[in-house]
Order: sequence, then C-alpha cells, then structure tokens
Amino acid sequence: LIHVLGVERAWLFAHATDAVDADSRERFEVLLARRAEGHPLAYLTGRRGFWTLDLQVNTATLIPRPETELLVEQALLRLPDDGRPLRVADMGTGTGAVALAIASERPQAMVLATDLLGPTLAVAVGNAQRNGIDNVHFRRGSWYRALGRDRFDVIVSNPPYIRSDDAHLQQGDLRFEPPAALASGDDGLEAIRIIAAGASDHLGKPRP
Repeated sequence: LIHVLGVERAWLFAHATDAVDADSRERFEVLLARRAEGHPLAYLTGRRGFWTLDLQVNTATLIPRPETELLVEQALLRLPDDGRPLRVADMGTGTGAVALAIASERPQAMVLATDLLGPTLAVAVGNAQRNGIDNVHFRRGSWYRALGRDRFDVIVSNPPYIRSDDAHLQQGDLRFEPPAALASGDDGLEAIRIIAAGASDHLGKPRP
C-alpha cells in the first residue's frame, strides 16, 4: 500500500483511517493477489534496498539478498581506503548491487561491472545513474571474456551456485527469478570453476 500510494510508512500510520481512492484500491488488490500467488515483493514494487542503495529490480535480474552484503564487506577489507587508485571487477553484476556498493565506499576505485545479458545490464546502468555513482563502467560479456586483457586488484562475483535439478528452484521466490542467475550445471559449481580457473590471469599487475 505504501508503494501504491507513493507515501512513507509514517504517513500511512498517521492517515490510517483515510479513505483510499478506487484506482489505488484496485492497484493494491491486483498486487495483493499476485503476492498471494507467490510473486516476490521486490518484483511487485520494482525496488529492493541493498547496502545504502535503493535499487531497481525486475524479472531480468536476481533479487539482491541481504547476505550478499557480506561479499561487499569482504571486498572492502581488501581494498585500502587511502586514496590510491584501485581497479575492481564484478562479474555477473545483475542489478549492479555489489559493484555499486563497493564503488560508493571506494570512490577512488574504477569498478567494471559485467553481465552476459543486455536487459540485465541495462538495469545495472540505470541503478548507477539513479544512485549518482559514476565510477562504475559496464561491459557486456560472459565471465572473463568481458574483461579482455584487463587486470584488477580485486575480482568479485555472486555467481549462480545451485544444481540445475535442485528442487528449491521450484519453491518460493526462486520460481520467478531468472534460472540462469541461479543454476550452474549438474553440480551447481560450473560458474565457480570458471571464475577460480581464470582469476590469476586477471589479478594484480601484468606479468613482465
């Protein structure tokens, strides 16, 4: 209802007995019915908070999870905050959540965010603009192919890691999220193997 009316939570409580116009009521009831069918709340409102950011989400993107903030925390521990230039790559960026969070905390860093799918990357670009973060660049491509010959101080990724036949893919929010962002081969480790195998070629300064 907060989403439908375009108000803050405090306003809703302060006006709890106000009448709701017919158009807003109809929109609310449609969203309520879709939620009862299991559609994720983030897809219904088109928004999800992550770190200090307000992100747009849609069915082309995975919904950012609070536990993914741990990845941001671990990356920041490895990125000095002393003004020195830094290069960070976020592969499979989705909404841009991880890349944008790191970029917001390390404004001196150049962050490259990549994704295989154009519609997904468009969401990430829009989120950078919406949050006023200009030290993230975007590139379309699959894993290390998108990085070319570039090298980085830190590479981060929140890749798919569920088995393609895992029963959980047919439960809860996962039923509505893009399968390619969730499942990774017969054992769930296909993407992780690719990331681990190629990391040394893209970390640190170029070899002589």
